Amino acid sequence: MKVDVHLLGTLAQYSPTGEEKFKVELPGEAVIHQLLAAINFPAALERMILVNGVQAQLFTRLKNGDEVFIFAPAAGG
Repeated sequence: MKVDVHLLGTLAQYSPTGEEKFKVELPGEAVIHQLLAAINFPAALERMILVNGVQAQLFTRLKNGDEVFIFAPAAGG
């Protein structure tokens, strides 16, 4: 299956293609943590993840054509 990934803001530096938006090929039963491993995203880095506009967790199952947005959490003061 293929999913569209968007690494937003400062996280774009971790893109395997050098682009903010790219496609990733994954096995049919993949979950978020497998996607992060596939793109070598640093495991310890804080991030928020949305799949098709809904907040996702590491074991959220992905489907072909999903749009995954990964961005740094906002901090306020």
